[in-house]
Amino acid sequence: MAHPTALFFPIEKAAYLFTRKALPGAGGDKQKFWEDVMGFASPENIREALLSSVTLPDLYFQKTDAYGDRYQAVTEVCGHAGVSRWVRTGWIVRHNETIARFVTAVPEKARG
Repeated sequence: MAHPTALFFPIEKAAYLFTRKALPGAGGDKQKFWEDVMGFASPENIREALLSSVTLPDLYFQKTDAYGDRYQAVTEVCGHAGVSRWVRTGWIVRHNETIARFVTAVPEKARG
């Protein structure tokens, strides 16, 4: 396992965070968090904020699975109008690669 050398975050992953809705009471309503709580107006805004808050040294190794090495980072993300929240991001470094690819991001409940 080698530490990642770069971050890769395709806009399609940010679009997923911005458009994913869950059934009422089912949890996992990503759009509500990113749009209503954090105040982001577009996937581009979410992507920019996450890439501004996560750096390579923030990534910590979780496990290796069939797809590669899994990493996480917990960082404070600043939204619009001064709102900030702690967010847990997930990343994968595929076997025989060194680039950490963005997987997902969720609010970190333990830190508020």
